Amino acid sequence: MNPPSTHIKLMIAEERCIILQSLVALCRTFKNMEVIATARNGTEWMQILETARPEIIITGIQMPFRDGFESTRTINEKLPLIKVIVLSMYDHPAYVKKLLKIGVRGFISKNASENELEKAILSVFNGDIYLSEEISRSIINDFSDPTGSTVIQNYNSLTFREIQIIQLLSDGCYTREIAEKLFISPKTVERHKTNILKKLNLRNTAHLVKMAIQNGIILT
Repeated sequence: MNPPSTHIKLMIAEERCIILQSLVALCRTFKNMEVIATARNGTEWMQILETARPEIIITGIQMPFRDGFESTRTINEKLPLIKVIVLSMYDHPAYVKKLLKIGVRGFISKNASENELEKAILSVFNGDIYLSEEISRSIINDFSDPTGSTVIQNYNSLTFREIQIIQLLSDGCYTREIAEKLFISPKTVERHKTNILKKLNLRNTAHLVKMAIQNGIILT
């Protein structure tokens, strides 16, 4: 276990400026913690890591240019001593398990309390994996279901990009809007939509959104 007097070096990566500033201000109130860097997108995040060496990165997972999934996977492969905590509103068990598989060490909701964020940082810093109680319970329930619906089983085969597209579709975004948000072409979006419908054995986008809401895959 690391000595308690050590200042934990934090980096915060978040697309939205207001949330980023709020997280920086909050983390600076935590004892023995220091925010040494911030980033607004995935490319900036990776550039900063060429010179800065935070011990923990706190990030929202959806960011422009190079998303948090890709950046986290790269960190886990090349800089395994840096630990990543994800702040996200998406807490479906399959989604969380995908994050854990690529090396995320902590996952908490953006609705979490200040105390829970501090607890997560300390826990991850000391070598543990931190999941909020609600998320842990959801994952346990998912594991305890020996069958599960066909849709949920198929959901596990979706890529992170496909999950992002499902969420944006549920938000009412059109193909071109999704393409702009994810920095990909409209043709690529359409190809992803086709693949999603095929994987989940669904007829159309309306059916997809309805299924995702009913099964708690996306937020409404």
